[in-house]
Amino acid sequence: MGEVRAGVFFGNGKFDLQTFARPSPPPGGMVLQVEAVGLCGSDLAQLEGAAHVPGETSPVVPGHEIVGRILEKADDCVDPLTVGTRVAVDQVLRCGRCSACQAQRPHCEDMRVYGYSFGLDEGAGLWGGYGEYMALQPGTHLAPLPEEIPAAELTLFEPLSSAINWFTKAGLVAGETIVIQGPGHMGLALTALARTMGAGKIVVTGMSNDQSRLDAALALGADAVVDVEDRDVREELAAMTHGAMADLVVDMAPGSTATIPLAVELARPGGRILLAGLKHFAEVEGLVSDLIVLKDLSILGGAGMTPASHRRAAELLTTGRLPTALLRGEVYDLDRLDLALDMLARKVPGKDAVRVSLVHQHEN
Repeated sequence: MGEVRAGVFFGNGKFDLQTFARPSPPPGGMVLQVEAVGLCGSDLAQLEGAAHVPGETSPVVPGHEIVGRILEKADDCVDPLTVGTRVAVDQVLRCGRCSACQAQRPHCEDMRVYGYSFGLDEGAGLWGGYGEYMALQPGTHLAPLPEEIPAAELTLFEPLSSAINWFTKAGLVAGETIVIQGPGHMGLALTALARTMGAGKIVVTGMSNDQSRLDAALALGADAVVDVEDRDVREELAAMTHGAMADLVVDMAPGSTATIPLAVELARPGGRILLAGLKHFAEVEGLVSDLIVLKDLSILGGAGMTPASHRRAAELLTTGRLPTALLRGEVYDLDRLDLALDMLARKVPGKDAVRVSLVHQHEN
């Protein structure tokens, strides 16, 4: 069957490259030849053992933004996709029966998550995109992807899937003004999608050390970017909108709670605020709830993708309408996993990346 290499997280800040036997399909399942995996800020929390995903375990082969090809199917696999098909993997394995699944919400009550919930002691231990191959359980939602776009760029399906779900939930319509707080890879995916959906004015905010990401936001279609450490976004938004302010504010800022009271100020009366940036369970200081009441604001939470938004993201990538090359960022192989993680953590002196991904080299 051959040997397979994979990155392994131990949940204590340490990681390693290990060798495994290539997996066989589980009953009813498949084996995926992983082409690329996007690295997410949550990978860094996972590396340290944050356990922010239900059922998270260590040690584990991480990686949940997975693009690959179906290599092998179990004899009893009922998925209609054929061997050789390039696919995006929905990282959440859902039961399909609970109230959350029936309501098409992102988080199944009994969910398991590829790259998080399957340990090294289960099967061959290869259940995440940091491995060159991985096993897929029956019921995994897969969406076909185009051949003409590089695999590293196609890993954008994952943030795009969440972005589609959030904009659907928030009811974004063409012509509306949107503020996106935080120009990380999720914020930039939201920017590109908002432009594709015909948003009116798009404003992206960030910090002084986000300049290259703010530049990327402009290239992706933002009308304005604001360094909140240097300029007053409230004044600039008021000037841009003649005092109307934003129809929708999306908070993607990781860790900082200061963006939430600011979002309340930036939203117009009757506007919406969608909170999707995790704050590590910190309490929010300075939030005046009366403003939410008096401005008649709607506050929404963004938890992730649904099977429907996952499918729509893959379909959008197939159209070629999304500027994936602008969001490619830095691409590494497994031998440079340490550098990839340093780049993700913004620890590489003088360099920053709009996105980081790993690619696996396979002989044809």
